[in-house]
Amino acid sequence: MGLFSPNLAGMGPGGPVVPEPKGGFRKFIQIMSRDTFSLLGAGFLTGVSALVYIACMFLAIFSHGMIYMLVGGPIGGMIFMPQLVGLCDTIMRAMRNEHPGDWWQSYRMAWKRNLRPSLIFGLIAGTLFGFQLFMMTHAGGAGNDMFLRIAMYAGIFVATAIAKWTVLQIAVVDLPIGRLLLNSIVLSSNHPIKTLVLTVLEIVYWLFIVVAYPFSLLFYVLFNFWLTMLITVLTLYKPMNETFGIEKAVEEQKEREKQRRKSEGK
Repeated sequence: MGLFSPNLAGMGPGGPVVPEPKGGFRKFIQIMSRDTFSLLGAGFLTGVSALVYIACMFLAIFSHGMIYMLVGGPIGGMIFMPQLVGLCDTIMRAMRNEHPGDWWQSYRMAWKRNLRPSLIFGLIAGTLFGFQLFMMTHAGGAGNDMFLRIAMYAGIFVATAIAKWTVLQIAVVDLPIGRLLLNSIVLSSNHPIKTLVLTVLEIVYWLFIVVAYPFSLLFYVLFNFWLTMLITVLTLYKPMNETFGIEKAVEEQKEREKQRRKSEGK
């Protein structure tokens, strides 16, 4: 059959049409190759905005100064979260094959639309994770503290799982923050295996970044938050679409926009 058979893109005369990948490794490769600049661009903005939070937590942990966590946790979370939600929106657009050349325009629109819930959730998540990390690194090492440490690890695990679902929701639905958090708990319970695997992956990824420092700096610059976010969206997009009707809402919005342009044209 030769090296170039079957037709890789279904582009040759009479060549077979390769169906659009809906998920899995083929979709991962497609997005990685097709949307490289949008991934790197949105990821870079997210990685830079996280530096305030990272610096404050670094000072809090190594200087044993809780004031850095109390101030830097909520402020750093509010600075960081809008960019993380913008990154999530960018990847979800790639999942729906919305890949215009100017990704920046779509990113800005999504950033403005989701700014308020992003700031609120950034305040909550930044404070919560900051407190958890500070307490975990300052817990005693004696055997009678083992139960406390297990409780802390479990708390970080649960908070990470809920945060994943919440960020995805902020990018696609307009709901009060309390409803978003409740939905995240329900969705985590409805999809326990996916939630478990993704949460473990997220924690292991950031443990690697911390433990391998400073050698992991290059890894952070290149992949920062977008790599794990891409895997998360690839895994959870289907249940999110089934729950919230994302693609149906997008099509309805496009139809409304088309009708509006037609009426303006008349």
